[in-house]
Amino acid sequence: MNSQPAFRIVSGQWVAVHHPRVTMPISRLAALRGVSPTVAEHPEWTWESDHWRISWPTLGVTLSEHRVRTLMTRWMLIQMSQRRAKPGQGSHPYSGERNVIMPIPWLPLLQHSPTPFAVCGGMAVNYYAHPRQTDDLDIVVLIQDMETWDAFFRDNDWIRKGPLSIGGWTYTNGELEIDVLTSDADWAARAITEAQDEFHDGLPIMPLVWLVWMKLDAGRTGDQTDVSHMLGRVTVEEFQGILMTLSPWLSIEDREDLESLYQLGRWELNAAD
Repeated sequence: MNSQPAFRIVSGQWVAVHHPRVTMPISRLAALRGVSPTVAEHPEWTWESDHWRISWPTLGVTLSEHRVRTLMTRWMLIQMSQRRAKPGQGSHPYSGERNVIMPIPWLPLLQHSPTPFAVCGGMAVNYYAHPRQTDDLDIVVLIQDMETWDAFFRDNDWIRKGPLSIGGWTYTNGELEIDVLTSDADWAARAITEAQDEFHDGLPIMPLVWLVWMKLDAGRTGDQTDVSHMLGRVTVEEFQGILMTLSPWLSIEDREDLESLYQLGRWELNAAD
């Protein structure tokens, strides 16, 4: 049985069905900018097993509900931050130095990892931004390596606790937890390979450019905040390098959001360009 769409289009706005105050201009999608309302506001909605597909056949544009949700999350965060943020409110100015992440509890296990991996969660963010408390460890592995990792954890008396909504599993030894995210994206193999040259405090940290992309693409509010905090510490030249590296994957909206999150991060730290 098909569920009802989580969004609808009303008077040029995307509107969350169950939260009508959550809105976003329809022109948030670059392909709809300048398109007449008659066309833009009347897409085709098609149910595909577990999600709605929204398409404008005459424009050759198709997106998923997840994409709308991601863009809306970023839109609301960026708009709110631009209204409320004040220069110099950040707690850690750019220094060009990285933080210590102190991953000692996980080292005895992961020093014997069966395949390459990259630290990608809060521990990695702490390396690139002002540290905050985090009690677990997130790593990403290639999806084809997951069976090998599952056997590795079982052989070391760790148990599989439950699946992750974004793909992968949580493992625990009764005291510690590790979220093992899986990916078959073309950029993931590159990110994991490059992380092997970024060992810090005993673990391979996902390079900033790929951590930014992973969190931007995730679409959750906390992830977008992490992106802003991390980017706020890089120079203009470094940021342009990030955009250049990610250019094969960035849509117009993604690029605009990264530029906004970068400016918010710089403004928060009152960093001079």
